[in-house]
Amino acid sequence: MSKIEDTVASIWDRNAADWIAQVREGRDLYREVFNNLSFLEFLPDLSERHVLDLGCGEGCNTRLFAMRGARVTGVDLSPRLIEAARAAEIAEPLGIDYHLGSFADLKQFPNDTFDAAVSTMALMDGPGFPDAAHAVHRVLRPGGALYFSVIHPCFCPRGARWVMDCSGRVEGKLVTDYWVDEPYVDNWRFSCSAPDTEPFAIVT
Repeated sequence: MSKIEDTVASIWDRNAADWIAQVREGRDLYREVFNNLSFLEFLPDLSERHVLDLGCGEGCNTRLFAMRGARVTGVDLSPRLIEAARAAEIAEPLGIDYHLGSFADLKQFPNDTFDAAVSTMALMDGPGFPDAAHAVHRVLRPGGALYFSVIHPCFCPRGARWVMDCSGRVEGKLVTDYWVDEPYVDNWRFSCSAPDTEPFAIVT
């Protein structure tokens, strides 16, 4: 793994316990009511197909793909998140195989291994989309496709913030450093988290 990926893995390991608890409690409102519903509607029928989940984390969405009939393999940088995903698989087996590693190289997988690859809200936090795209292309069988969701960069550059009028009504969002292509650490909470919840540190 690259130096930046080592940093990302370390930060996600520190996030892991709180992240796992909050995701499994349904605190990620956007995931629950919008992202997952839209993404699952967008996907073709993956039943009986061998699918690679890029940036699978603790396996919440990986399990959704498996429950729709796919034969799923998950990959993630964080040892603690992969450990949690494997524990969930042991508790409720769905036939998911989890691997620790980078979706920017996928070196543990041979060429032409998967029928499809999926990624939900992870590729924008990787070290470089071109490397990930090349790696995915290599491990997909002919005719395979990559399906992914990401945050548009206008919503998450360093220094972006909501602008409000004197009454507290949102007037718009101030976007700064839009063209700066360097990783940085952002801190945020799920919208349904308690106000005193420690924020997650995310390298983006």
